Amino acid sequence: MENLKTELMKIRVNDETDEYVAEEKDHGDLVVYDISRAGHYLLTLSRDGSILFMNFDADEKDREIFKLSHLNAFIEKIKTLS
Repeated sequence: MENLKTELMKIRVNDETDEYVAEEKDHGDLVVYDISRAGHYLLTLSRDGSILFMNFDADEKDREIFKLSHLNAFIEKIKTLS
C-alpha cells in the first residue's frame, strides 16, 4: 500500500461545515480514500464512489455523514481529486 496524498475536505452537515481528511491510498489494484474527522476513521470509499467500509462504531455525530445526501458530497469531491 502506498499513501498518495492527503486532502482536507469541508462538508456541510446539518447546517454546520465540518472538516474531514481524505487520505488517498494505492493498494495496487485499487485506489481508495480513507475519510476521517478529528483523527477518527469513519469510512473508506473507492475512486468511483463505492462504499467499501463504514465504521459504525463511530460517534453518533460522525455517523451523520453516512446519510446518502452527505455521502454524495464526499463522492463528488473525490471525483474532482481523481
